[in-house]
Amino acid sequence: MKKLCVLLMLALLMSTALAETPSTPIHECGDYTYIILPDGTAQIVEWEGRDAELVIPAALDGLEVTSISECAFADCEQLRSIALPETVREIGVEAFAGCVDLEHIALPEGLLRIGDAAFQGCEALTRIALPASVMEIGENPFMACANLCEITVAEDSERLTAVASVLFSRADGRLVCYPLGLEAERYTVPEGVREIGARAFARDLYLEEVVLPESLEVIGRQAFDGCDGLQTMNLPASVTNIGDGAMRCARLTLVPEAGGEARVLAGDGA
Repeated sequence: MKKLCVLLMLALLMSTALAETPSTPIHECGDYTYIILPDGTAQIVEWEGRDAELVIPAALDGLEVTSISECAFADCEQLRSIALPETVREIGVEAFAGCVDLEHIALPEGLLRIGDAAFQGCEALTRIALPASVMEIGENPFMACANLCEITVAEDSERLTAVASVLFSRADGRLVCYPLGLEAERYTVPEGVREIGARAFARDLYLEEVVLPESLEVIGRQAFDGCDGLQTMNLPASVTNIGDGAMRCARLTLVPEAGGEARVLAGDGA
């Protein structure tokens, strides 16, 4: 996955370079490959190191590191601990995806954006703390983190909150991530939530029942995909949009409200 992501990134940079003047050179500094952003700071696009415990530098060749590109550290399976510098403002799509042994990563105050699936498949990760500075968060950054059981958000965060370790985006009323390490058999989504985000519950192995609120309007794509223990879930009349593969579960019975008939979903459900 990492090589494919890096090749796609480099192809994008090359195509951009051909279309624009001046071009965007690619630089190397030790184990790091980076580009220079328009604001004169550095974005890490690849790392070729072999360390298990990594402290990412605040500067490369004297340039402040402000961004981790998509897939930059993807599939670095030996990594167990990562410390990001206080200068980092953005973590890209799948930036640390597939780091299966990653147990700890410290996210700095000042981080503004976390991309889709940024930590997908980090199976050893059990807890994560999000700083108050995060303003944007993509589709479930913690997809397939099989042992994640604790998500915390700084109390003064304006955009995010965590309730019993379930992550929500205040900005759009979205449930972002239900940690797969939670072993509850039943979960009630809080009233006020308007959207179950894409892949928010995907691959959960413990839940047997989920109760949805009357405020819910959208169930994102693959929201409950692979939740093969899930047996029953109500469908409020307020829901107007259900994404592709949202309820692709082995044994789910969907119970519409307002007197509708129950439907058993399997395979490509919803």
